[in-house]
Amino acid sequence: MFGTIVNFFAIILGSLIGILFHKRINQDIAYSLFKVLGLCVIYLGIIGLIKVENPMVIILSMALGTLLGEVINIEKKLETMSNRIEMLVNKYYKGKIKDGFLTATLLFCIGSMAIIGTIESTLSNNHATLYAKSILDGITSVIFASTMGLGVMLSSFSVLLYQGSISVLANFIKPLVTAVPETIPMISGVGSLMIMGLGINMVFNLKLKISNMLPSILIPIFYAMGLFLWNIIQ
Repeated sequence: MFGTIVNFFAIILGSLIGILFHKRINQDIAYSLFKVLGLCVIYLGIIGLIKVENPMVIILSMALGTLLGEVINIEKKLETMSNRIEMLVNKYYKGKIKDGFLTATLLFCIGSMAIIGTIESTLSNNHATLYAKSILDGITSVIFASTMGLGVMLSSFSVLLYQGSISVLANFIKPLVTAVPETIPMISGVGSLMIMGLGINMVFNLKLKISNMLPSILIPIFYAMGLFLWNIIQ
């Protein structure tokens, strides 16, 4: 959990810098950097997908996961929660919360670094990936918070909850990861595809419902469990 805590405070620090100095940050420059970061996010998604060895599992995971997400309507529930947070915070802070919270939460949570880094940190006490992620998230938070405000800082709690949950889950799936080594690459591939979609949203101002795709990350785990049980039976 130590790497996750470092990540948590890096986002808070970066967001505070962005909020406090947003008037000194040229908004045209900040907007351009936001678009460039979007392109970088797309690039990170593509790099993650290049390493995928079983694309059919990724496609199946995205299809089934998105179907489940649409039925549950995760996007709507997250927006409702964000609106409630915005109403609560607006008693003390006047500004939009929802856009910054949702965009930053998705960007900081669904990438392969969040998944792989947290698992490495938990299973092998290797925090290097999360340290690198913390630096990237901290820099990104400065730019995002300068344009989207306090919602970006609040996303740090989403990161703490999400990566904390992965840390707990990692202890349970350790035998599965050992028995089926492709489990982590499959999860990362799904995350990379969603990261790419998020970057497309940022660059082209589209409204792809990335939140509704989140259950897709769980499908490779069930697939790996099936392979694990099949190998035992065989």
